[in-house]
Amino acid sequence: MALAITGFFIWAKAEYGQPEPVAVAKTFLFRLRNGDFESAFELTTKSGYVGKTPADLRKFTQRHTCLSGRFVGSFPPQTNGNRLRRLIRGQSLDMDEVHLEFEGACLLGVRLRRISGNRWLVYYFASHAG
Repeated sequence: MALAITGFFIWAKAEYGQPEPVAVAKTFLFRLRNGDFESAFELTTKSGYVGKTPADLRKFTQRHTCLSGRFVGSFPPQTNGNRLRRLIRGQSLDMDEVHLEFEGACLLGVRLRRISGNRWLVYYFASHAG
């Protein structure tokens, strides 16, 4: 019994990895690297920083040439316990907005928003200093 309680405690405190937003961000970056701005644009909010057209997205992308790297973390942090608490309260499990960080030749931030139907869309991305 003590082992089960310990296991649950460890699981509850473990960081939730945000698999859905990470998958969208990786697909978005892959499409940008391949110059597929039409398909990449479909993964955006189609407004704000990313632009209102694929041509706007292309212009914005030219200012941020570092589009590769591995996923290293998300903000705000969320644990499995946070998600369990939200489930018990009848709240949505996912936050409305997630900031993801990628690390490679430079640091790259990708910000996503959750929209109806639990879809995640990119609303901002940029390379930045550490």
